[in-house]
Amino acid sequence: METGNDATSTTFPEDSYSPGQIIVAVLITALAVAFGFSQTIKNTIFSVKNPEGIYTLKEVNTHNTPEDCWLVVDGFVFDLTSESKKHPAMFSCGTDGSANYHKNHGPTIRDRMMVFRIGELDEESKVRAKELAGASSELGAAITPVSTLFVERGTWNPLDLMIVMERDNRSLLVIDGKTNTPVGRVSDIGSLVHTQVFSPDGIFVYHISRDGWLTKIDLRTLEPVGVVRVGTDSRGTAITDSGTYIAVGNYEPREVVIVDASSLSIVTRIALVDTMNGVTASRAGGLVERGEKFIVSLKDARSVWVIDTENRGMPVTQQFWDIGEEGDILHDAFLTLDGNYFLTAVQGSDRVWVLDTQAWEVTAEVTGVGKTPHTGPGAMWGNTIFVPSLKQDVITAIDMRTWKVQKLIETGGAGLFVRGYPDASYPYVWTDTAFGTKQDEIDVIDVETLTVIKKIVPMPEKRAVHPEFTRDGRFVYVAVWGGDKIYIYDAHTFEEVSTIDAITPTGISNVGLRIEEPGL
Repeated sequence: METGNDATSTTFPEDSYSPGQIIVAVLITALAVAFGFSQTIKNTIFSVKNPEGIYTLKEVNTHNTPEDCWLVVDGFVFDLTSESKKHPAMFSCGTDGSANYHKNHGPTIRDRMMVFRIGELDEESKVRAKELAGASSELGAAITPVSTLFVERGTWNPLDLMIVMERDNRSLLVIDGKTNTPVGRVSDIGSLVHTQVFSPDGIFVYHISRDGWLTKIDLRTLEPVGVVRVGTDSRGTAITDSGTYIAVGNYEPREVVIVDASSLSIVTRIALVDTMNGVTASRAGGLVERGEKFIVSLKDARSVWVIDTENRGMPVTQQFWDIGEEGDILHDAFLTLDGNYFLTAVQGSDRVWVLDTQAWEVTAEVTGVGKTPHTGPGAMWGNTIFVPSLKQDVITAIDMRTWKVQKLIETGGAGLFVRGYPDASYPYVWTDTAFGTKQDEIDVIDVETLTVIKKIVPMPEKRAVHPEFTRDGRFVYVAVWGGDKIYIYDAHTFEEVSTIDAITPTGISNVGLRIEEPGL
């Protein structure tokens, strides 16, 4: 082959270098490759973090899975990998979670969160994070609820309906619990559909979304009746026994909003402020009704208030202060089946606070309960109340006669919801283990022996939540959050009966049972 300046000619390295030079070049290349390969292995094995602890927002964005979960709060960077599978942080890995964190945990970063801090954002990223937060903080567009029927209208009894919250689909899936057949879906009812209450006759459902939309739906037709926005971050709902007024507890604005159930007009707003000490307005925690009164836990102010809708101006008639210890928060609440006791979870010092709703006096502070109690919709059998724990693999059985812990029942994981059937002849309560290592498990507890006698896994490695009985007590529905399914079980044999497709299902409510239970 000729060499030279011809455009088609090719010059090979061996034509330009001596054999000795070639050998040296090969050795150098080999060493460089070996060194680079060893560094890659080292970085892979040890995954060294930035020793200075300064990160860009782009770097944080790459840690966006439950197996590698970083999060930004107020410009600080946190490695929440160890917590991501049992904590809502898994839904915002790799992002700035400041707004969501403060909605759930208050204005300051807790000490228990700071143990996961690994650094902070660089100055440019801090500015960018604030810009993104400001862009996403604007109020969303108005909703337009619409229903779609799967069967002929009026072929169901509203009391038998199972209302399934399809969390990320902005919708409710409605199933006939008598036939285990979907009857329709109500869509576009707000972001992160959350919870609801029902009119005393079971004809209407009032549903709140986390972005503050209260939607009224006629359960005879599934037609939306009306909507009203009551806040920008809403959580709990309650309805007076007469069905006249609905209360909604907000995180933002920090108040309880009372709405006329018929017209959906806002009657009054009650700011949740510690006027004695000038504490910043508190988020609303647990919210239930007792007759024509509403009882609300002030999450950040360690207080419980009673609101009387029958008195002019709907005043706060009782206030109970200094519940738990400094730094604790009050979370959800539960009313016993006879309506005589209000229980609220005291998270931090890990106890349950009890109020007598007949004498309106403090009954007890139950200590020794499982870590971070979550009273939820609750479960009772006889004189025993069952309370899940968000950070311990137990259900706490509390004896109402002594207000002492009867037993810590070991379960497959930390739970969120526990439910029983309101019939003394039914000997079991069902609980999820949604925040534990076995978040795909449902445990069935024998109420007499206080032991788990059956473990059910609807869909392996997919979070199973919120068991709920059908009105007749024949079946138990379970939502598989990440599996887009509702599993239906025989309440007595625990055998799987059927499955129904759903879109990110979470909470489930049966209309007939809920209208009979105080506080729900």
